[in-house]
Amino acid sequence: MKTYSLFWMLLACVILGCSSSDDTELENPGETETGADADYTVLVSASGTLSGVLLNANKDVITLNPGSSPFGSTLNPEQTYIDARHFTFYKETSSCSGEITKHNFEDDSTEVVTIFTNSDPCDILVKAVAHSMQDVYAAYQVLSASKDERFFVRLATIGSDDDREDIALDKEPLQLVQSGNHLFILTFNEDDGKNALVVLDTDSNELIHEINLDVDVEKIAKNSEGNIIVSYPELHLEINGSTMGVISTIRYDDGKEPKFGSSKTAHFDILGNLYYQWTTDSSSEYPTVPAVYDFGSNTAILYFYENFLTPEQRQFQFEIGDTSTVAFDAKNNLILIGYSKSGSSGQGGLLRIKPIPDPEFVDNIDLPGVPYTIFVK
Repeated sequence: MKTYSLFWMLLACVILGCSSSDDTELENPGETETGADADYTVLVSASGTLSGVLLNANKDVITLNPGSSPFGSTLNPEQTYIDARHFTFYKETSSCSGEITKHNFEDDSTEVVTIFTNSDPCDILVKAVAHSMQDVYAAYQVLSASKDERFFVRLATIGSDDDREDIALDKEPLQLVQSGNHLFILTFNEDDGKNALVVLDTDSNELIHEINLDVDVEKIAKNSEGNIIVSYPELHLEINGSTMGVISTIRYDDGKEPKFGSSKTAHFDILGNLYYQWTTDSSSEYPTVPAVYDFGSNTAILYFYENFLTPEQRQFQFEIGDTSTVAFDAKNNLILIGYSKSGSSGQGGLLRIKPIPDPEFVDNIDLPGVPYTIFVK
């Protein structure tokens, strides 16, 4: 395969964050030991059901593991929370009850917590979920309550169906992110249209801090250092997960936005690089392409399918429709690209490519559904 080193360098500079005027040297996004055996669990969505597919891989070959994934299957959840090892989701079990399931893909253990019971109000809407090592959290709205008492965060201890506590909120919760002994709650005030970041101390179960974020926040995420990334279309903030102080503000030049705030999925590697879907414009025939954002250099690398696959591979052999998730195999220094197939087949696949400075297609495997997220061990 041809590699276009100058093109990759120019592309990286085009979407370079403008917080510094220093020259930036582009490095391999994951400088790690290569050539080891790795196990992947790919959660795939098919016909409204989410299930696990097991894959075995090394740096040269990927194969389907015929065994059954301990994850099992579930209806596609609306509220999920994902970190490097865990997948947590909410499921309504009856009209007046619901549970949170936390699956650990490191040891394939599953913990289920009944978060709402028949004694709770039936007219609730769960807005977001999260977890820590010992607790699970659900932000929810009571639809019939008065305006001042309709938003809450419920805390429940894993392994104890009786240990639950509700914390009232005065704004609508949109997203939860847990870091250390803090639960960060992205909120929206419908009166003025502004967002805020509310912090709950999970040791005392008290709200201890609030940061005004103004308007147009897209999402929040926790990086590999436990800090909180707040994404806007035109900038991002990094907030210390312990002190809650703003570490940095990175503004983008017009037309050079990395767009990770609009990605449906996001995965951080141990070096702090973010793997995500970049929304294209006229630059590609695909709605989204794989991308990697380096927060150290404020540089995004875009991996256009047109640059590492031939037209025959894209259109006929693999039938690339759109990017569904992006992850990283640190053992073998490979970017993992989950994609949906074109048309209405409901199927997908997993591509593996080498990252810069020598981007190159490695292999592909078809999957019985569209990849939702990928866990590597």
